[in-house]
Amino acid sequence: MKKRELISLFFFLSLILIILMDSALFLPNEVLIAADLGIYFDSIGIIISVYTIVNGVSILMFGYLTDLIKRKKILIFAGCLWSMTAILHIFIEEFWQLILARIVAAIAVSVTTPLVISYLADIISSDSRSKSFAFWGLISSIGSLVAGAIALAFNAIDYGAIESLSIPEKIDFIAITYPDFLYTWRLPYFFLGIIALIFTILNFFITVEPKRAAKEKYLENVLIDEDMRYSYKIKFSDLKFIFKRKSNFFLMFNFFDVIASGLLVAYIFPYIQLEIGVNVVDLKVIILLLFAVVLGLIIGQFGLAHWGDKKVQNGDLSGRVKVAVICSILNLPFLLFAFAMSPNVTSSTFFFGALLVNDVVFWVLWLIYCMFIGLGLAFTMGIGPNWYSSLIDVNFPENRGTMIAVGSFIDTIGRASGAIIGGFVVTMTGSFSATIFWSTLIFGLISICFWVPLFFTAEKDYLEINEEMKIRASSLSKMKVEESRQ
Repeated sequence: MKKRELISLFFFLSLILIILMDSALFLPNEVLIAADLGIYFDSIGIIISVYTIVNGVSILMFGYLTDLIKRKKILIFAGCLWSMTAILHIFIEEFWQLILARIVAAIAVSVTTPLVISYLADIISSDSRSKSFAFWGLISSIGSLVAGAIALAFNAIDYGAIESLSIPEKIDFIAITYPDFLYTWRLPYFFLGIIALIFTILNFFITVEPKRAAKEKYLENVLIDEDMRYSYKIKFSDLKFIFKRKSNFFLMFNFFDVIASGLLVAYIFPYIQLEIGVNVVDLKVIILLLFAVVLGLIIGQFGLAHWGDKKVQNGDLSGRVKVAVICSILNLPFLLFAFAMSPNVTSSTFFFGALLVNDVVFWVLWLIYCMFIGLGLAFTMGIGPNWYSSLIDVNFPENRGTMIAVGSFIDTIGRASGAIIGGFVVTMTGSFSATIFWSTLIFGLISICFWVPLFFTAEKDYLEINEEMKIRASSLSKMKVEESRQ
């Protein structure tokens, strides 16, 4: 890769990464936001679900545009929109203002998924796509952790001091006891908004557009010529392939596998703060996050992504799909056991308060709990890079941004459903762990019914795309020869 392309890639991904930090700035401070605006978790669930749905609907539009116009133009639009919205968070005083700000932010964030997947697919060899998406997944996950740490750096609430209160009472207590700290959830948005605006300006002058389909297996040698371009464009009629190709259906229309994860992501910080009973900066939580990062990100994102790539390189054309299916099944037992343990630090109990233990036993069980969370996340995170690669493998280059967008849109329906279901169930039952446990079990079993058929459809669809790409490569080669003769 040329020096200019590397610099362009750095600034391109940096701006995308900052925009993707949006949710990670919101989630850690849900309790603080609720106390500041006088709302509870049913309203928080509505905010998250509205954000998720708007994000999904917008992805459809921007996914199509990603296949149609220059990606740099879309990136600059997203950077301007998000940075200005983030800066304006400092002025939010009412619930409706927060809803409006989250809607606009969701539109800006929706650009990122089809944009970055399309961009990486055109600069990384087709044999190593899962690893490239895994690398991006690792970077974006670390970015989310950094954003969460930034958000929490302004949060001075002592959650351990309010263990005996119910969840609504805890929110009311925080509103009364910490009036001078309630506004601090806005500050991370303000500062990162300014940084995003600077990176948007830099991208306007620096970012270059990679060639479409430049890294396809059968087109790489053809398109190495600077003057040769991939001439195929997306057509509205191409959308019928969403339904015609069976693998597309099973890859994109399975929103059940993200309902539980959407619920978990939406309420993980309140779960830690209000139910486990510790601050996020506590040693126990740091150990929990280390297990999640080491096992989840490294093994899941890289190890399982590498496994999918190797299976394809060794001749198993549906290898990435198979790895994704295996991961979707194996994550269930580990996550279910972890959330069944339901620890509480303040009372030194496990299994929903049924097991009272001393300090030594608590630490042993806590490490087991962390290990199972980490292994569950490892298999969960192994799905993403193989899913993206599989969706790219069974679609033409000119359709990929749109197909990724449709798949992401379906996922947002699942995540929004998880946020809504979780918000109302937690408000009614007062238990985050029970809500997460049952949603993981019920929706995880349903999603397996959509994953398994891919064992039988993916290879046929992959071969069909490969044959057509050979024909296109041959056609472009002939054009190149004819032009050289003239």
